[in-house]
Amino acid sequence: MINWICGAICGSGATLLLYSLMVGKRIQEEQDKATKCIFKYEEYRRKIRTLEYRNNILSKRIESIKNEVK
Repeated sequence: MINWICGAICGSGATLLLYSLMVGKRIQEEQDKATKCIFKYEEYRRKIRTLEYRNNILSKRIESIKNEVK
């Protein structure tokens, strides 16, 4: 009877440990995915800002050229 109780306790502990390790691994994978998404978002945001800046400069140049032609 004692062996059965000890076996149940040890089995439950091992199952709980294994489950917590699997959940921890899954959480880490999801955090890694989120981090990659954040870095991609920041990279695209920088590209967009650069393109907006260049567009603004080109628009000003076009306006100045139009004003010179008149």
